[in-house]
Amino acid sequence: MSFGSPYFTLPEFTYHHPNNLEEAMRLLKTHGEEAKVMGGGVGLLAFMKERLMSPAHVIDIKGIRELKELKYTSGIGLSIGACVTLAEVAQSDAVKHHYTALHEAVSGAADPMIRGRATLVGNLCEAIPWVDSPPALIALGGAVRVNGPRGGREVDLGNFIRGPVDIDLQPDELVTHLVLSESPPSRRSTFQKFSVGSEFSVASVAASVVLGRRREVRLVYGGVSSTPLRSLEAEKVVAEGEVSEAMIQKAAHVASRSVQCVSDVLASADYRRHLVQVLTTKALKRVFER
Repeated sequence: MSFGSPYFTLPEFTYHHPNNLEEAMRLLKTHGEEAKVMGGGVGLLAFMKERLMSPAHVIDIKGIRELKELKYTSGIGLSIGACVTLAEVAQSDAVKHHYTALHEAVSGAADPMIRGRATLVGNLCEAIPWVDSPPALIALGGAVRVNGPRGGREVDLGNFIRGPVDIDLQPDELVTHLVLSESPPSRRSTFQKFSVGSEFSVASVAASVVLGRRREVRLVYGGVSSTPLRSLEAEKVVAEGEVSEAMIQKAAHVASRSVQCVSDVLASADYRRHLVQVLTTKALKRVFER
């Protein structure tokens, strides 16, 4: 992530490097709103150089072993610790075989250097509209596990991201893991995007379809608005229609009319609506071909 900052140094802060989760939670409880948690540090350091954030305390959690684990358990699902990088997720055979949309999203995110440093959980907590992983994770039914002084809780990702750089997390809480339940064998998923360079997705779609007598469908769009958006209307078309070119085209048209796109420096709302239709068509064809 690059902002073209005029600053070459970071603002002053106190650096903390806890070795276990209990120590990290004590630091968060003590420093609260004056602290920021650092996993990979890609986004946080960029924000600090730009002076968009100036925390008095930075809590580096990379030394906490349990947060570095990516674990898949058959019959249960996938758990990804807060310090697991995008590259590690992309290289996981379990992710590639069971959570295709996530594999495709992280494999094409940014560039290899950033993927080697940035963490998946950090991607989510930044809540930046053009980031690729949130739509894929929402389409796959992902949730985050949060630890805090009031106990632990699990939050569905569709509710966790509330707006740009706005998440359901208190200053004294820490996201420890991202979790995905076991993927049904009949699920087909994909992630498609149109981007400017390697960083900014003008529009993206994550499609997940569980095949059966009644299909379970999620179509989640990123980059088109301030938060990832689902098209329930288009999902209904896919869930109830007979698989055909006509059904796919109808769903894509419905999505382009139902997803509320915005205009910004990257693209107009009208162009994003066009991209929603094109990407939905491509995603559904990929899903039903697999």
